[in-house]
Amino acid sequence: MYIWRKRATTDWLRIRSEDLIRRFGGALAIVERPGIARTLVEISCADESNARALVSEFSGSVERLRRDWLAHFTRTDRARPLCVGPRLVILRTREKKRRPNRARALVIPAEAAFGTGEHATTAMCLRLLERITRRLPPGWRMLDAGTGSGVLALAGSCFGAKRVVAIDFDPIACATAKRNARANRIRDIEFVNGDVLKRKLRGKFDVIAANLFSEILIEALPIWWRHVVPGGWLILSGILRGQERAIRRTLRQTGFEVFGIRRRGKWIALLAQRPVG
Repeated sequence: MYIWRKRATTDWLRIRSEDLIRRFGGALAIVERPGIARTLVEISCADESNARALVSEFSGSVERLRRDWLAHFTRTDRARPLCVGPRLVILRTREKKRRPNRARALVIPAEAAFGTGEHATTAMCLRLLERITRRLPPGWRMLDAGTGSGVLALAGSCFGAKRVVAIDFDPIACATAKRNARANRIRDIEFVNGDVLKRKLRGKFDVIAANLFSEILIEALPIWWRHVVPGGWLILSGILRGQERAIRRTLRQTGFEVFGIRRRGKWIALLAQRPVG
């Protein structure tokens, strides 16, 4: 087994995404990292000649996988269920695992490549989401801006959201998120392929979650102010520690109040609220 990979710009990926999906389907993976401008594109190939043909077509590089790569991946895959408070556990496979009593299980396969929940930024967002939704009344509404694998949107549905809108600029991400929703039998999410800064939103939300680049968050905050209800919450991540001051300044200027900060390694997540009155 061989892997072709390339670091691609947003424009490169946008131009070719539909063709890549059509040609390679499940062999294609897109890996986005908060704070890193270029996206990692990977395609698994059965033999070296196919991988080298991709290098000739798109440039990039080729890696030969170890012979026991599947067994090695499976051992790693089985080792990391993510418990999100007492109400949710995120798995990579459907195998039974020990989990808290009455916890809902979500299966987000690692091959989705947009985030299974274990990256620091996603895990912090999930735990903040679980915390604030414990006291929300039934029928609350959520916007997931930059949904990726859909894990935050799916978690919101599990935590009782009646309406969830999940937006992503990347059509591959939207297709992946929809597939994950179907696999987990969750049907109350509206997936939208579009730009979070340009897409017109309908109505208001009780929770807006966004795991995005800091530059996008700063530009989006005035938009989201108009679409979050008084007393509503923002969960923001994808923020490096060195960017915290700029984000907090923009939150304050927009009118939001910071209620909590989580830090893991070089990343932070912020919980903010639109004041009532």
